[in-house]
Amino acid sequence: MMTTLLLATCVATNPFKDWPAGSEPETIGRKVVEQFLSAPPEAYAPKGANAYHGEGKVMPYAIVSLWVNAIDFALTIGDKGLVKRLTDHFEPFFDEKIHLVPVPNHVDFSVFGALPYAVYRANGDVRCLDLGEYFATMQWAKPLKGAPPRFVHGGHNLPWEERLDLWNRGYTAETRFWIDDMYMITLLQTEGARATGKSEYVERAAKEAVLYLERLQKPNGLFEHGLKAPFYWCRGNGWVAGGMTLILKNLSATSQYREPIMAGYRRMMAELLKLQKPDGLWAQLVNEPEVWSETSGSAMFTSAMVTGVKRGWLDATSYGPAARRAYLALLKHLDAYGNIDEVCMGTGAHDDHAFYLARPRKIGDAHGQAALMWTVNALLTGNK
Repeated sequence: MMTTLLLATCVATNPFKDWPAGSEPETIGRKVVEQFLSAPPEAYAPKGANAYHGEGKVMPYAIVSLWVNAIDFALTIGDKGLVKRLTDHFEPFFDEKIHLVPVPNHVDFSVFGALPYAVYRANGDVRCLDLGEYFATMQWAKPLKGAPPRFVHGGHNLPWEERLDLWNRGYTAETRFWIDDMYMITLLQTEGARATGKSEYVERAAKEAVLYLERLQKPNGLFEHGLKAPFYWCRGNGWVAGGMTLILKNLSATSQYREPIMAGYRRMMAELLKLQKPDGLWAQLVNEPEVWSETSGSAMFTSAMVTGVKRGWLDATSYGPAARRAYLALLKHLDAYGNIDEVCMGTGAHDDHAFYLARPRKIGDAHGQAALMWTVNALLTGNK
């Protein structure tokens, strides 16, 4: 009885300590990273998974996020051997796997540049710094008139005239007003800031985020999947939560963009707190709690809440227990290999409600693996 009371008191004062055996963030992180390293990243299909693997064309954005967060994890726990394994994994992309490096002409492609930046932070390889700089710079390059249409999975960029107007106003020509972009653009640019110490990278990502918040955030704090897709898709909202969190972690306290992004972040977190399901997760359509629980978006929300509590952006007594409950709920979906299940497969914006409910659910899909690593890193990194 006394042990139970002591544990309850500790959880109340610090919800991110004293985990049940086997659920410690470092234990879970190691399991997920080892699973990632068990298969070639460009053909991601580790044991026990029925995962999206990119078909060997170019490096998928979800793998980029997973890999970057795996490197951060290895650095955080101080495992030099694991750091080396993760960075050595990138070496073939300078020679025999160079064809898998995408052309930086779309947010889903350009985000690749976050990966060489992360490798550079880990091992100081200047080739990686140069490659990251190329991607980050090209994301803000002037759009070329007459260039062929650029798209991924149906996600067309805006017409040239609109892209040129946005560029003239200081935004990336890759702007397309899909909620996913708030993470894809942000990960590359914040990694640029982390690798180089140049504040202009995170400033331009913050300027972009304010534009997206003005255009896309609804009064309830959530985001519809697209202008013709009036549904609060879980992972889409997770990308936004992750993007705002990354910016706020790296943005100067004096930046003109900090206040509107913080307001948007808190508005979103407040609504998510109300919508958390009894099982501790969030629904595939976030505002419909009777719908099945989706793990990738839930992990993204958990990461954002953990970071907010640790940095004092959110009330610890309300959000701390909610984030703890969500983390432990996510682990119930983790198999012995380190694969998380109930991950919605890649999903474009759609105008049909039934379409979202019927999306195939994957096991070990990199979207879910990456999001779980976000949460693990948030739990491990304190106020970093």
